[in-house]
Amino acid sequence: MLFSAADLFLVPFSIMWAGFVVFWEFTAVASRAPVFFDLWGIPFILVGLYSTAGRFVFKRRRKLATVYGLTDSRAIVLSGERSVADAPVKGMPMRIRRSRDGRHVNVIFGGGARWLAYQNTGLDFFGFGQDQGLAFFDVADPDGLIRVLDSVR
Repeated sequence: MLFSAADLFLVPFSIMWAGFVVFWEFTAVASRAPVFFDLWGIPFILVGLYSTAGRFVFKRRRKLATVYGLTDSRAIVLSGERSVADAPVKGMPMRIRRSRDGRHVNVIFGGGARWLAYQNTGLDFFGFGQDQGLAFFDVADPDGLIRVLDSVR
């Protein structure tokens, strides 16, 4: 699943950001403003490009490098070669969300609500420094995962 509900919510804002920045740069260059104004817009253009399209590339690469594991007592997320996170499953509150077509499921362990706004959108760095919690995103076998979670709990 490439787009989550948060992705679809953020896309119009990303497009507006990128559109304004392109307008800014075009106006600065066309009016022969000082070079400072031309250069001032470059970081904003990069942010606009990333938030409009680049975050989906980042999200896809991260998804391909993420492995989820479930034992009889712990949920484990291995991201890339160096990042391992785990949490107890028993007694931990869980939120389970199926995709609209029912072919994928997200399982969020714990109750940390603040980090959820950007999680799995490619904009996760906005939650930097906050408890990132633990979640399984876009799991392709929802019935199998829910069955195993029920047996573990």
